[in-house]
Amino acid sequence: MFKKILSLALFIGACTCVLLCVGCGNAHSGVATITYETETSEQIAPVTAKIGSKIYPPDEPEKSGYRFDGWTLDGQPFTFDVMPENDITLKAAWRKLYRLTFDANGGAVDRESAEYTEGETISLPLPTRAHYKFTGWYSGNALFTASAMPAKDVELQAGWVNAVTLSFDTGVEGISVSPILEPEGTIISAPHVPSRSGYRLAYWESNGEKYEFTVMPAKDLTLRAVWIQLTNLPSLFIDLKSAAGNEISIESVTRETYVKSIISLDNTQTEYAFESAPAQFKGRGNGSWTESGGKKGYRIKFDSKQSLFGRTASKHWVIIACTNFNDTTMSRNYLAYNMAREVFDGIEYATSAEWVDVYINGSYHGLYLLCEHVRVAGGRVDIDSEYGVNDTGYLVEYDCYYSGTEGVDYFTVPGLKYAFTVHSPDPEDYSTEGKISSAEYRAQISYIKNYVSEVYKAALAKNFTKFQELADVDSFVDMYILHEFFKNADTGYSSFYLYKKPGGKLYAGPPWDFDCTTWATRGDASPQGIYVGDSVQSTSAHTASELYIALLKTSGFSKAVKTRWNVLSPKIKDFIEQNLNDEVYEANQEAMGKNFEKWAPSGWSQGNNGGTCAEKWVFEAKALKEWLLARADWLDREWSSKI
Repeated sequence: MFKKILSLALFIGACTCVLLCVGCGNAHSGVATITYETETSEQIAPVTAKIGSKIYPPDEPEKSGYRFDGWTLDGQPFTFDVMPENDITLKAAWRKLYRLTFDANGGAVDRESAEYTEGETISLPLPTRAHYKFTGWYSGNALFTASAMPAKDVELQAGWVNAVTLSFDTGVEGISVSPILEPEGTIISAPHVPSRSGYRLAYWESNGEKYEFTVMPAKDLTLRAVWIQLTNLPSLFIDLKSAAGNEISIESVTRETYVKSIISLDNTQTEYAFESAPAQFKGRGNGSWTESGGKKGYRIKFDSKQSLFGRTASKHWVIIACTNFNDTTMSRNYLAYNMAREVFDGIEYATSAEWVDVYINGSYHGLYLLCEHVRVAGGRVDIDSEYGVNDTGYLVEYDCYYSGTEGVDYFTVPGLKYAFTVHSPDPEDYSTEGKISSAEYRAQISYIKNYVSEVYKAALAKNFTKFQELADVDSFVDMYILHEFFKNADTGYSSFYLYKKPGGKLYAGPPWDFDCTTWATRGDASPQGIYVGDSVQSTSAHTASELYIALLKTSGFSKAVKTRWNVLSPKIKDFIEQNLNDEVYEANQEAMGKNFEKWAPSGWSQGNNGGTCAEKWVFEAKALKEWLLARADWLDREWSSKI
């Protein structure tokens, strides 16, 4: 009986176990199954895999008029990662597609239709049609401007207007400019400037004439690019404009009146280059304007402060012609200004100087020296102050070219042949801008006149003790050595600047106008001899410096010059070696030669006196180096023994 009961129990337990296993699907076997429902006739076979194993989505199903939007589980997006523990069924999600149809309307288009889902960002093709400008895609009579697809099919038709094509021929393979397609008479501007290594676009021409971009012509036209081949030097482009915006010639520019201009700096370090800065432009200088032939000096006044070559931003800059009195070296001002900046630390302020190729209205105009304009400003002669009424910052220039009203624009000092032009305070500050009254301004001019007079009175009387009470001796010593070293004919004639700090002494500087120096000077062009501080220059109308002739007769000043020269002499020689050597000649001869091909000194032409213009410049530059070193050696001997 007991055996029967035990057998029955075992049978019932076995049946229960079987039933439980059947209810668990494949779980107890360690696998599960994914089943797919596509809502289409396309069937996707179920996938059975080990629980926890990596799983991947099947190929996407397709449904006409719809875009597959992923698989869902219980209405939520499903991410394929690992096999779940239980069997699941995934359903395909679909988004309805709507069609855009494109009718080119007589033109050509790269596709006839496109399909998008509702709200999807759409992309419209750009059709083409000869002699027509595309005006947009239209749905019926309305311009289609939607950026997202509506929930409906849309038929679009291209709109057109008659147009003219302006094409551009760069003449260089690989450089292209997109044509301009506009109706006749439409206002247009020049296209973007194409880039070409070693060149810059000067202008576009048609039938050999410079093309002005105003309005679209009456018929198709192809313009040809005119390229400028650049040298190794930076290029300054100046486009002159009338008040109406039309191009005007450089010949119409005067020293009296500014004209509009657009200025760009190219072919230089990326951080220095700029495009299309508006500015005012006019002539400047005296000798360069009257004695240098067609190549003249100019002044630039930017509409907004502009930094050039990393210098302090300012509106005011100048370009110097560098050809006064047939300066075949183009280097005298360049060397003097940079020597003052780098060697003469007794001179607080000296203008920057950079050679630049200048192009005016797209045509080469010559090599110029781009300099900071001498003026009172931060980064220049930084002495501007509201200190006191009269004891403010002053900048004056001893100059033979003075003009205007005495006591306003200039003042005279007893014993001197010429006058002092007032640069700061600016006469315009009261005459036009009304910053101060006329009486206040005249009181300031009277103050600086009296102060300068006392300085010169002490110097001419050879009262060095009084002179050093009123003047900064170090600056006057350094300025004398700089002028004497170069044998500057203008020291006692023009462009000799002085400034006074608020509450301080009178300083000499900044140095300016060194083109009439060395063997280009008036009178004694030998590297020997005391020149500036010696006597009247008998061969010219210019006089030597009354100031320095007198000061050098005082033991205090002459001893200071000797001591200072012994410090400066090796630095000066090193500077000359760094700035006049074979590497410099090689780097600059192309640009220098190009300048003299356009602006040859009198009696000097290409192929004359040393070969090409570039070769001639190298010859002249080497001669200048020889002269400067001989000058330094002579001063070494002279001032070591006599001063």
